Amino acid sequence: MGIKRKHVVWACVVVFLIIALPFPAGAIFLNWKGSYQLNIKGIFWTNYPFMYWFPLWDNCHVGYLEDASIWSFRVLDDEWAKDKNHVWHMYYPVKDVDAATFELGPNGIPKDKYHVFVSDLWDYYPSQCDIDPATAEYFVQLPISFDYFTGEAKLSWVEKWMRDSRHVYFYERRVDVDRATFRWLAGHSWCSPGEWYVDKDFVYTVRRVEGYNPPFELVRVDSLREPLEIIPYFVDGIDARDTIYHPSCFLRNGSNILYKDSVAVRDIDVKSLRVEYIGGVYSQYDCIINDTLRLQNGKREDE
Repeated sequence: MGIKRKHVVWACVVVFLIIALPFPAGAIFLNWKGSYQLNIKGIFWTNYPFMYWFPLWDNCHVGYLEDASIWSFRVLDDEWAKDKNHVWHMYYPVKDVDAATFELGPNGIPKDKYHVFVSDLWDYYPSQCDIDPATAEYFVQLPISFDYFTGEAKLSWVEKWMRDSRHVYFYERRVDVDRATFRWLAGHSWCSPGEWYVDKDFVYTVRRVEGYNPPFELVRVDSLREPLEIIPYFVDGIDARDTIYHPSCFLRNGSNILYKDSVAVRDIDVKSLRVEYIGGVYSQYDCIINDTLRLQNGKREDE
């Protein structure tokens, strides 16, 4: 049959697109989701693998990895890669890193033989805390993002929380908790009024501190008692107890009722509890105890 003229024309068009276009058309995928790709210009990272079909879409980003070696290049996951001399987060180079020993440890924590790496927005740099790289890990997993297509909450490991074989670290600061039993209970500060943690002895929450870097600190609220209960709140009359990442800012701890970072009511005979959600974004939460005692923002009505 021979080679038809139209086939030659199409082959020339494809070659032209690969060489001439500023977008990564005709690229080879280097990982199965396509975030790292290779074309004639070099290796690049993109948040949308097929962006060359939609080059004007504002949410598409692409960046070429400077001085990347094709022959020693290795993709670690959708946002991390390295070669024999460099490490990249997306397409941003990581500074002061030992590329030969760099890896993503338990639950994706970035580390090399000497350091654990923490982020400042896009850039990663060696942590200044005394965490042990050999045993370092992320250990708190929260639904802090949402799937673009389904709208469902996606669980992600929270980088502000790290631990090693000895200690727990919050924003690179060692916190005074029991390493073996400390855990997240419910909530997180980005989308809920209450964020609760416990270990074998105490209940903790995260408090915002103005003029403090980092802007949050872990505070001990009360000694741990049983029963321990996240008090569900009601939205438009519907019990929202299943939305675990949107809990109430009230917590039952034995016979105490906790509100944010303090004990609102001590030693009360609790028969029933409910929290009512009132208003819009900057709304109040009323806690009704035994159908008689009402707390507004943690304060009793009769005070």
